Amino acid sequence: MIKGRQTTPGARLPFGRKAIVPIRYRNSFTKTFTEGVIGVAPGPIQRIPATRLEGNYDAQSRARLKGKTAYYSRIVITNESGNDLTGLISPRFSGLRRNGQNPDLLLLGGDLSSCPEGVSPPDSFDRKGATWIVCHFEASAASRPVRVIAYREPPYGEEIQTSGEPAPAFNQYYNLGPITWR
Repeated sequence: MIKGRQTTPGARLPFGRKAIVPIRYRNSFTKTFTEGVIGVAPGPIQRIPATRLEGNYDAQSRARLKGKTAYYSRIVITNESGNDLTGLISPRFSGLRRNGQNPDLLLLGGDLSSCPEGVSPPDSFDRKGATWIVCHFEASAASRPVRVIAYREPPYGEEIQTSGEPAPAFNQYYNLGPITWR
């Protein structure tokens, strides 16, 4: 574990600046944990017509994307602790409007050939300095653009409760405030 370099909850950083954060992922199927320290550095938010997003969208979902803008950020995640972090899934990010409100649509999945979602880390994410690039997507009207990326993994956000399991007892120590990039 790296001590003394963790980014403060609620920090506001410029795009490209790396935050150092602890990560603890619980695999609900195997009941095992993957723990370590990662660096998170979202790049500037880019935009394209939402209809250019690739994904398994049905006709109704495609219709809702018409006239919307897709906003995305290429996020570089680095293994700072040197722990084997190949068991992680992509951390939770949110795209927000400048006033902190959510965008118009909730997207589940999505890809661009130049910026895949990258849900799982590469096999080489088991050593210090290894990198993993993910993309985060949101969709909103051009008049209500996404301007902020927020990191919401614990302790900055709450631990997600999976169905059929009790709420984590340590949530009282979580939700300290997301790290945001502007």
